[in-house]
Amino acid sequence: MKKNHILFVLLTIVAIFVSSCETKKDDPTDTTPDDSTNAVIVEGKVVSAETGDNLEGAIIKITNGSIVKGTTTNSDGEYSTSFEMDSDGDLTIIAFKAGYFQDTTNVFAIINSTVDVPLFQLQRDESSNAGGFSGKAASIYLFSQSAEFIGVKESGSLESAQIVFEIMDSSGVVIGEENAINVSFRFGSTPGGGEYLYPSSIMTNALGKAAVSLNTGTVAGVSQIIAEAVVDGKPIASKPINIAIHGGFPDLAHFSIASNQLNYAYYHWIGKRAIITVLMGDKYSNPVRPNTTVYFNSDAAVVQGSSITDDLGLASVELVSGYPLPNDPTYGPGFFYVNAKTINETEDFIEAKTRILFSGVPVVTLSPLTIDIANGGSQSFSYTVTDEFGNPLAPSNNYSVEVETGGTAEAAGDVSISMPDAQFGYTNFSFSVIDTDPEKNEAAAITVTVKVNGPNGIASISASGVTR
Repeated sequence: MKKNHILFVLLTIVAIFVSSCETKKDDPTDTTPDDSTNAVIVEGKVVSAETGDNLEGAIIKITNGSIVKGTTTNSDGEYSTSFEMDSDGDLTIIAFKAGYFQDTTNVFAIINSTVDVPLFQLQRDESSNAGGFSGKAASIYLFSQSAEFIGVKESGSLESAQIVFEIMDSSGVVIGEENAINVSFRFGSTPGGGEYLYPSSIMTNALGKAAVSLNTGTVAGVSQIIAEAVVDGKPIASKPINIAIHGGFPDLAHFSIASNQLNYAYYHWIGKRAIITVLMGDKYSNPVRPNTTVYFNSDAAVVQGSSITDDLGLASVELVSGYPLPNDPTYGPGFFYVNAKTINETEDFIEAKTRILFSGVPVVTLSPLTIDIANGGSQSFSYTVTDEFGNPLAPSNNYSVEVETGGTAEAAGDVSISMPDAQFGYTNFSFSVIDTDPEKNEAAAITVTVKVNGPNGIASISASGVTR
């Protein structure tokens, strides 16, 4: 009887102990680690840096360099897990979630305690549409283009370019596959040489992008490409994208050269400058492609050796006066040629040249040199103005006829000349001196002077006599 009583008491004590242990084990508020495991409790929270919203499903990675453990956040963005450690030490905590940039922090952990990790605030990765974060398409932007310019057909340049557009939602997030749309392409403007876009429309890919190729025709100019779509009945479109279409190889029929003047007062000068310009087009009458090289040489003076064309097919160099002095076998002293050459599509040289005049000092003649004008009458005169080689003077030279007399007379005709830019002509002139008061019949001395003044120099000549 006594033995049974003792057995009953022992069973009662065991039952109470077991019940106490199970109650403690099931208590969700008890996060105290077991002293025998040398573990720490790691707790924290993950939110969006932009909105502060809790981030559910964020992955938490915990490591001390040798052991790695992972967990995820709950609907409140919180996480809590135990991590076994042999001793106190540093832990590295990494938080990441699709569509966000990962973040890392370091904490010092003491075994058998709880570590509160600083709040993770993850930044959105706006270039990513992972996790289905994007909304419906709201805008279209240029993402990339393979070339800033291309060439017309048979130009030797690239004849096509790829333009990639990126489609975003109203928050600036690139759309994903679940919000893919059909994007169509059209020209805003074209040179009108047969250029075309391919394809005419396409569905956006998994990265929210749509690509189109521009293929050139036979006319240079600017093509304007627009991407557009309709989303829920609302049209959206990109800004126009401009791509230049450049011309082809130089063509002899479209090769021109000229100086900024025909006649320069440079024959006796060293170091005076002139501009020589070429215009080059291709066989379609378009400017050649930019940076086409053209070479120069001159029969006199010194000229820069080469230049490259701009977008209009123009290229210029400087010509500097000096030796050798110009002396063309056909036109004589003062005349010479500047030559330009380049390479066409068949790899042959083509050439063009321009004739230039360097005029010298002014020489003036007047005939007659004596004056005898009757009362109420007149007398005719002729005069010439040239340089020492008989060539016309340069532009901006001025010729004038002046009359000095105690009587009544004046000149009419070529009495005030401003020279144009010419290589020939404009050397012979004439005028008349007239007695303007027939009622007055008195003899008076008279002098008529032709004066030259301008970039070629100063010169004059006079005739004298009497008017009655």
